[in-house]
Amino acid sequence: MTGGYHLQTFGELRLIDADGNAVGCPERGLMILAYLAASERKVASREKLAALIWPEREKAVAFNNLRSTLWRMRHLATGGGPVLSATEAEVTLGQVTSDLADFEALKGSEENFRKALSLWRETFLAFADLPPGRYTDWVVEKRRDFTDRLRAALIDAEERFSDRATLRTASMHLLELDPADTVIVGLLERVSRGPLLEVASPRALLPPGAFAREMPVEGSALDMAPVPRVALLPPAAFGSDPMLHAVSVAVIEDITIGLCSLRSMSVVAPYTAERIRDAADKAAFLEKHGVTYALDCHMSDRGLFTQLIFLPSDQIVWAERFPISPVGLLQQREQIAYHIAFEVTHRVETGRAEHLDYLEHPEAYYAYLGGLRHLSGLGLPEVRRARRDFREALKCKQDFAPAQSGIARTYVNEWLLTARADEELLSMAERHAKDAIESNDVLPAAHREVGVVKLYRGDLDESLAALDQAEQLSPHYADVLYSHADTLVHASRPAEALDKLEKALSLNPLAPDAYLWSAAGASYFLGQYEECIGFVQRMKDKTPADRIVAASWAMLGDRKKARQHRMRASKVNPTFDVDRWLAVIPFKEQWQKDLYREGLKKAGF
Repeated sequence: MTGGYHLQTFGELRLIDADGNAVGCPERGLMILAYLAASERKVASREKLAALIWPEREKAVAFNNLRSTLWRMRHLATGGGPVLSATEAEVTLGQVTSDLADFEALKGSEENFRKALSLWRETFLAFADLPPGRYTDWVVEKRRDFTDRLRAALIDAEERFSDRATLRTASMHLLELDPADTVIVGLLERVSRGPLLEVASPRALLPPGAFAREMPVEGSALDMAPVPRVALLPPAAFGSDPMLHAVSVAVIEDITIGLCSLRSMSVVAPYTAERIRDAADKAAFLEKHGVTYALDCHMSDRGLFTQLIFLPSDQIVWAERFPISPVGLLQQREQIAYHIAFEVTHRVETGRAEHLDYLEHPEAYYAYLGGLRHLSGLGLPEVRRARRDFREALKCKQDFAPAQSGIARTYVNEWLLTARADEELLSMAERHAKDAIESNDVLPAAHREVGVVKLYRGDLDESLAALDQAEQLSPHYADVLYSHADTLVHASRPAEALDKLEKALSLNPLAPDAYLWSAAGASYFLGQYEECIGFVQRMKDKTPADRIVAASWAMLGDRKKARQHRMRASKVNPTFDVDRWLAVIPFKEQWQKDLYREGLKKAGF
């Protein structure tokens, strides 16, 4: 082969041929190439390489592995010779270029600096399965060295570069690693425009007494704990007016810049926030990036909606909607940025006890989030898997209220799915919900579960009272709004229920199937049978809603489709009896039972 090879070390470690294709090469061989490429002489002894790459092996085995790896790479040759040459004592790098050369040029032009910044953001050997011991230590040291060089180049570039955006981006990335770097904080302030930074300074933002909380008693647990990590996730594009979306994105960047000057939190740089914005798995999101709070932002025709989520327990701690119009955009931007920055700072500061609790019991939080993931479905296997995860969380932390509340929800869901009116399931649900309230009486989810249990026991007034309390504790908690709406359906107020469900769906666009199932029920009782079927069609698992779909098709006069869905429902629950089920399900007014019975009977149940 006459073409050259290029070694990519930042991000994914791979060897690329002249056509830009990745070349088959053992991963340990790639690590040898990376080590040699980063060394000054491009040469290392066999003994050193064997010990670095196979530290867990005996010396003879490590030497044999090295010899085998070099032999497997013998086909990798250029016009100037092989990519590696070896003697009995040493291994030398051949004519291979690498992205390390691009990083070395970071003190050159603005374009060189941007290229080096892009490489650094990908992280040196980010995805390689590093051998333990000295090689990993070397990689960590190289990453630290690259960061130090980038920092020095950034400071040098402030006076030479006209691209303020790149300087801001680099500053925010460095502050993500070290929020206390006052030199970079000062540089960020100088290269940023607008009055927000003055507004977002610690003294302007924090409520009275906050500085006392920021400087806890020496030696306290809070003083020793790492600061919370905050990610401000910019909104995705929406609508036909790109200017409004651009303003909302600029607002989030303004806030990020302002919060970088605070030492009470670490702020994820915008580049990282964009990459993790659409992450579906919150547990993996939390573990990989160490994010404690996420400010989730959505644009709609009603403006910019923001909600601050404490990720370890998936709890919404603050939410608000801001109207954005083409008139007075600059003033709106400043006001919205100030307001959001103030609230984020205040909530993070006042939530430090919860953050400390998470640091002490991370296993409980990870298990809890795993349970939530399973609860997004409505099948019995998922419900029972969720219960196992919640119980695992309680093994790690006995009084963990979110897990107690989660177990309560699993019993309620099982009661619904089995449709056998099993009183024991509701009793278990109520017991766990009350345990959760005893552990944390301001946990909205716990009051929600009490309200749901009261609903299915027919205590509609008590149910509404408990759910109203949950909604007051967290007005923008979509799950609470859904449950409140579901009770309103049973309280013979389906129109109000549908309004509340629409709000819940706007807060949680990737909503669990239960939201859509409840919306289908509200639509059915409003006589909107096609809309009912439409909501069910949006569910990932439509099986639990087969009965109400069958009833809707029957009310629309389509007996064939009604029969299809009845047969599907009967296959899942062959013992289902209409009258027995309607005797259990609470409806405040008789007309609802009559309407549901009519549809089910017409469908052939």
